Amino acid sequence: MTEKIYFHNSKKQKLCGVLEEPKQSKEEIVILVHGYSSNKEGKTTSDMAKELTTRGMNSFRIDLDGCGESEGYFAEQTVTSMADDIVSAIKFVESLGYENIDLMGASGGAISSMVAVLQCPQIRKLALKSPTFDYVEQRRKSYGEEKIKKWKEKGHLMIEKSRGTLRVDYSFFEDAHNHIMYDKVKNISCPVLMIHGDADEVVDIKQSKKAVNNFPNVKLIIFHGANHNLGLDGDRSLSNKLFADWLEGKELIVSEPHYFYN
Repeated sequence: MTEKIYFHNSKKQKLCGVLEEPKQSKEEIVILVHGYSSNKEGKTTSDMAKELTTRGMNSFRIDLDGCGESEGYFAEQTVTSMADDIVSAIKFVESLGYENIDLMGASGGAISSMVAVLQCPQIRKLALKSPTFDYVEQRRKSYGEEKIKKWKEKGHLMIEKSRGTLRVDYSFFEDAHNHIMYDKVKNISCPVLMIHGDADEVVDIKQSKKAVNNFPNVKLIIFHGANHNLGLDGDRSLSNKLFADWLEGKELIVSEPHYFYN
């Protein structure tokens, strides 16, 4: 069964998600969180939902505030607001009767998922695709100090994304200082799987390498030659398979040139 569902975050904004229930049991579900400025219909989340469905695994992919069919203004989105959306999604699926909840986030959805898990220790497993751990560092590297300075002076900047030209308020950068995750992940007790490409053009793989030893229970797989989408010659299916295998409880098998970092 596939169903579009609406629920609310703590600010009473109406958020949208797609519930996939190939298995009618409420035993287990995976919440899927898209990357920055994307939405639930992007390939990252929609393809992962399909992979889970073929295995008879339930999923709930959501639009974060200001994205897709959810209410809110993208310009005002922050890591804090994204994490609040995820916590609200967790509470929502719990209200449906789910007890075993896994969480998967990509890029910006990964850092906000980490923040959410710190508020929801009941999460069973956490999967992180090309995760950001420090948006302050990432934005400084991407924009440069002069652009950051102008961003602060003007109060917002305009960025080009696949969905068009988007406004981003400086509050995003201010809020990001509260969510530098390298040390905070020490308090994430659930099992974690990270997959990151060593040719990631958006989030430097150094962030994952810096964070990995601080997780109590983590595996980091490095995809040689893979970009931010973990694409290998345009094919993203291998990462989806590995994430799904792990969420399903199967043994992870990784072949060269890809490898376990830890």
